[in-house]
Amino acid sequence: MAALTMACTPALNWREVSLNGMVALLPCKPDRAERVIPLGAMEVPLQMSGCEASGVLYAISRVQVQDAARLLAVHQDWRKATLAAMQAATASTQPYKPPATPAGPTKMGLRPEEFDGKRPDGSAVQAQILWLAKGKDIYQIAVYGSKLQPEMTELLFSELSLR
Repeated sequence: MAALTMACTPALNWREVSLNGMVALLPCKPDRAERVIPLGAMEVPLQMSGCEASGVLYAISRVQVQDAARLLAVHQDWRKATLAAMQAATASTQPYKPPATPAGPTKMGLRPEEFDGKRPDGSAVQAQILWLAKGKDIYQIAVYGSKLQPEMTELLFSELSLR
């Protein structure tokens, strides 16, 4: 009976999580943190909500830019810093353009960029990362794991909404 019960327990227990207007499904109970990070010539406060399930790290992060004219530059600096931290090359040689963010509380169904990189210990890591901007807020939705499978990421990226 115990073996049958364990077989029915899902490895990923998806739940709705909100971070300052961004609503997503995460497969585990998230921890929350805040810190100041350097992005380009600025230091900005970062809010994060994330958790680890089945050896995969799920994170939703947000920075708020005081000057809307700096939004794109901060967005690009954040992307560069993230890729540098995981020693990943960019997916294409085209200049990066953030995806358009629909207005209203709609499910966006946007596809993340995919990267291969290394963890600090040198082991391989795959990442799927999406950056979105709305108003003066920039969001990063990311999944990191040794080998990412669609069932690990589809719900997260297909059910995102901004309110």
